[in-house]
Amino acid sequence: MISRLRSHFKDNVTLISRVLNFYFPEQFLFYRVSKLEEEIFLGFDFFASIVPEFEFPFPRVGRKGFERYLAVNKALLTCFKRGYPDLKNPQARIAWFLYEGLGHLFLEKSDHRRYWVQVTGEDYFETLDSDNDLIWSARKGVRAGDLVFVYRTAPRSAITDVFEVTNDSYFEPWEKWDGFWMEMSRLCRIKDIPFAGLKNDGVLGVWGAVRKRFHGIVIESVPPSIYNGLLEKIPKDLRTQHDLEPEPTAGEGLSGRFAIEADFADQVIEPLLRQWGFRFEREYRCQFFAGSQTIHGRVDFFISDDRGPITLFENKRKILDEKALSLAVDQGKSYALMLGLPSFVVASPEGLWIYSLSRNRTKLEKHISTDDLKTEDGQIRSTLLSLRTS
Repeated sequence: MISRLRSHFKDNVTLISRVLNFYFPEQFLFYRVSKLEEEIFLGFDFFASIVPEFEFPFPRVGRKGFERYLAVNKALLTCFKRGYPDLKNPQARIAWFLYEGLGHLFLEKSDHRRYWVQVTGEDYFETLDSDNDLIWSARKGVRAGDLVFVYRTAPRSAITDVFEVTNDSYFEPWEKWDGFWMEMSRLCRIKDIPFAGLKNDGVLGVWGAVRKRFHGIVIESVPPSIYNGLLEKIPKDLRTQHDLEPEPTAGEGLSGRFAIEADFADQVIEPLLRQWGFRFEREYRCQFFAGSQTIHGRVDFFISDDRGPITLFENKRKILDEKALSLAVDQGKSYALMLGLPSFVVASPEGLWIYSLSRNRTKLEKHISTDDLKTEDGQIRSTLLSLRTS
């Protein structure tokens, strides 16, 4: 049966495990491959010192990682049968442990309000117009207090409403879409911001969602600069009534262009590192030992080449003042010290700060605005290499 399922579903873990769990619930768990895998495996790493079964040689199962699924399935069943010997069907308890327990515990929480655009078709217009409180599809990382702009497709083709999220998004492994859901309450209805008004605006016209004409989007994060542009389309009295304030940006470099840190890493840092010919490991997981304590760390980018390690990148969504820079420097410095690196880089849409590190002393070697990356990229590369040999 397994052989036929693997062939029929092309090793799709979610589908195969669903069938196996239906027929053999005591032997096979339903495992929904999801955006929470990173958090789940960080949890496995954390608990591996007291639950040896959780020490896996891989960082995720993956959509087609059926053999890895079998290893995770065996480890979870062994652990829970030991802890709960009378539990006949462990599926519900293990699902809670994975998606609510580890998924929430190890999710990196944002310390700022985020903004989203939700795209909905005519089938949902009646629900949207009649209910002020809705349960709607979401994304990982949606937090209570976030704002959601609703874009309706034809015939209106416009942003028409603003909602506020009333609870953190939660994951339902048996549900459709990405499995993430949120509760939200209508903040206000706004005068339609039509697609033509978005497309012809100097700021909003370059927004990726507009360039795609909102095709294929269910929910997508909104960068601060785009949010500020949308606010300008809303009457001042309505903004004041609902405390809709613009997001501060630096007014230079790529400040405000990215909704989340990962977008900045995808679109700026990764292409830069590839251009330099460096190897890199993203979200590099490492362990440090302080006495009897094990400290788990996660470095944004660990950089190396054929000769070995070079540096690390500590990425931030934005750095607008010296306090934010100082906190990022302290974080990058601590990781560099523990990894024995001679330098580290603090990176944000506003710029790159390159620091040398000698024992416990740091020195700013170079600061480059992201405006100048194309002309300065060769110098940055040579600076990093020279710091390794100095």
